[in-house]
Amino acid sequence: MDPRPVSAPLAAALVVLGLVLAAGPALAAGFAICGVSGCTGGGFGRATDPGLTRLLLLATGVVAALPLAVHALVRRSGRLGAYALALAVVATLLTGLVIGSDLRGCPRNVSYETCVEEAR
Repeated sequence: MDPRPVSAPLAAALVVLGLVLAAGPALAAGFAICGVSGCTGGGFGRATDPGLTRLLLLATGVVAALPLAVHALVRRSGRLGAYALALAVVATLLTGLVIGSDLRGCPRNVSYETCVEEAR
C-alpha cells in the first residue's frame, strides 16, 4: 500500500474526467430508451429498447468510474476503489433518473408490457 496521502485535486480531476467521458453513453441511453422522437411518440413514434438502455446505463457508470478505478489500482487503495464503485452506482442511477428510465430499461411512464412490445 502506498503510504503517501491521496491528492484530493487529482482525485477530483479523475472524477470530472470520468463524468465527462460518461456523457457519451448517457446520451446514447437517452436515445435508446425511446428512440429519436422521444418518449412522447411524436414524429417517427416511440421505439423502446430496454436491453440496450440497461447496457448503456451500466456503461455510463463504468466509464464514469474508470479513471478513478485505474488510479485506485495503481495506488492499491481499497478506499479509492470503494469510491470508484460508489461513483459507478450513483452515475448509473442518476443517468437513469435523468433520462426517465425504470430499473428494467423502460420509460417510467410506459407499462413494461407496452415497452417490451414496442421493442420487437
